[in-house]
Amino acid sequence: MAWTAACEIGRIKLPAPLEHLLKTGFSPVSARHPLLAKERIVPMRKGDGMETQQQRPLMMGRRRFVALAGGAISLLAFGGVGCAPSSPKTADTGLAPSYTAGTYSATAMGKKGDVVVEADFSDSRIEAVRVTPELETKRIADAAINQLTAQIVDCQTLQLDTVSGATLTSMAILGAMEDCVAQAGGDVKALKDAPGPEASAATEKLEADLVVVGAGASGMAAAVRAAQLGANVVVFEKNGNFGGNMLVSGGVLTYINAPEELRQQNNDGYQNYLETTLATVSDNYDVSPETVDLIRKQAKEWYDAGHTTTFNSLEWNTISNMIGQGGGTWEGTLAYSAGSIPLVEWLTELGIQWSPLFPIGGYPWPEYAAPTSASNGEGYCIAFDEEMERVPGTIDILFQTPAGEIIMENGKVMGIKGSCVDGTTYEVLGSHGVVFATGGYSGGPDLLIERDQEWGFKDMPRIPTTNASGHEGDGHRLIMGIGGTMFDFTPNCMLCIMNAQDSSTEGLIGGNGPLVNLQGQRVVNETGSRNDICRAIMDADGAVLYRISDKNGSGYAREDYMGESEESMVKYQRVYRENTLEELAEAIGADKAALVATIEDFNRHAESSETDDLGRSLYSASDVIKEPPFYACPNTWGTHISLDGISTNPETYAVISTTGEEIPGLYAIGELAGLNGVNCMYYGLDLANQMFEA
Repeated sequence: MAWTAACEIGRIKLPAPLEHLLKTGFSPVSARHPLLAKERIVPMRKGDGMETQQQRPLMMGRRRFVALAGGAISLLAFGGVGCAPSSPKTADTGLAPSYTAGTYSATAMGKKGDVVVEADFSDSRIEAVRVTPELETKRIADAAINQLTAQIVDCQTLQLDTVSGATLTSMAILGAMEDCVAQAGGDVKALKDAPGPEASAATEKLEADLVVVGAGASGMAAAVRAAQLGANVVVFEKNGNFGGNMLVSGGVLTYINAPEELRQQNNDGYQNYLETTLATVSDNYDVSPETVDLIRKQAKEWYDAGHTTTFNSLEWNTISNMIGQGGGTWEGTLAYSAGSIPLVEWLTELGIQWSPLFPIGGYPWPEYAAPTSASNGEGYCIAFDEEMERVPGTIDILFQTPAGEIIMENGKVMGIKGSCVDGTTYEVLGSHGVVFATGGYSGGPDLLIERDQEWGFKDMPRIPTTNASGHEGDGHRLIMGIGGTMFDFTPNCMLCIMNAQDSSTEGLIGGNGPLVNLQGQRVVNETGSRNDICRAIMDADGAVLYRISDKNGSGYAREDYMGESEESMVKYQRVYRENTLEELAEAIGADKAALVATIEDFNRHAESSETDDLGRSLYSASDVIKEPPFYACPNTWGTHISLDGISTNPETYAVISTTGEEIPGLYAIGELAGLNGVNCMYYGLDLANQMFEA
């Protein structure tokens, strides 16, 4: 990393591009904070284990500055937050804390598995805390680990807030730490009453070329591309890490022009699906007969040229997307599909290597890929991490700093005001405008109920969601508060592949294997639309259907699948594994004879590619269920994508007001504007190109 002349605050060296921030007394990390004490030992994550490392003076690269760091970016998960001067006192005597010196460990349940905490005590202090999460999503969990371990040691308190976006991991750390304190003979109540970090009352006024609200897929694409083109960008992010739903979605991306070696081999099942879909698609979707004829011609040319792998084209992918999401206009969906082509090219230039193509739930054609460097969407985040070290511009990310107000002047959007969890208020002006990329509202019950036209959310005691924390419609409300409006799209997209045990999309196996109920029967075409499958799940006992697979179809060709090991999934009953179908039926409480008969019937159709009574004609070789062990994965439904969103100019992404005019200086991209999935990174890429390319 290149370094420029730097000014110095205490032990913190700031590169010259940040000197202007000091004029208002800006201190990204308080020089008085114990975190900067010489030779303080802090936990460091490295690989899958925990190590300790001597803390060096904090160096902030000119490539990026993080006010409230999270994930892999920095150990400092809070900035400008000092500890209260008082030490905790025991509840009964008022004396300073006393411990039996030693190292103690405890375990608590996080979001997806055990979180192990190990703490070192002297006779009067907690000296070090180390955390090993067994299964938590690393980038999300690291935000909690880095912040809480440092605060526990520096402030000698357990009166700490959970980290935004990592609530369950935070609770596990604090709960296990209480156990460690008790083992050491300490006073847990005193530590829970001890003052936490002091809140800041500062207001910092900054300027940038571009302000981005939301550090998910589209927001980070906009920020990184703008910085590639020399822009200085400030990003407001509600959570303690960047990545958003990329980190919990599998990270799949449409790869229309994938090379031959990544495509699946064509078979009768795929051929039948192509033909039957083209025969009826014009009756149910906005697809013209001329388009159907074009796709037939494209497919014929592909196979006549000697290709033995599955065909694809922009037009065929557009139909796949329309079927998967349950509707849409041809023109709008075509534009969405087309964006994936330059997006893949850009991401490949960033160094991403791609997996072989595969189908996903509700989208049965094998046309999706994911980065090979890491599970889920972490591969994209790694690429962005690396690119942020190379860009000529700068990216300043304000973690745990939700946007609270849009700054206006004479009807034009000038910037954003938001408050960090440490108490600091940031007012940031963007000379080229403000881009909102806050995601959808699938995690926001109020908007779900208000916008619902089909699912009956108002009568549900709980509305499950696949989304990462923070997708509650905050951006929608802020924009509508200054005159923006939303367009309608019915129905919103549900997801039929959410693990019933932990509401995750990562903990799933079985591909397009059969979904059975507790009566041991199939009730839906597993290659149909997501919404149709969700309706079937809603009607099932307990709103759960079990995906059945065997050794070849489970996805466990590798030890690790979607970031989670087979053994851990079995341990936490996110999947059931048995050596016979009868034993599998008993494990899930299904009718044994019925399940065996159902699988035998399913295998007959899968081997012959004949259309079954539920209308399924698409199978792959791995769908056949014959070789033990056998698996049952509990699938339920969850809100997934809000397909309606903020109204924008589709070419410039400028937000449209209730009067039909553009709101100057305000842009919306990604799922906030109804543009979903990892593919929505394209809109950030395109907007940055429009703003900053000569």
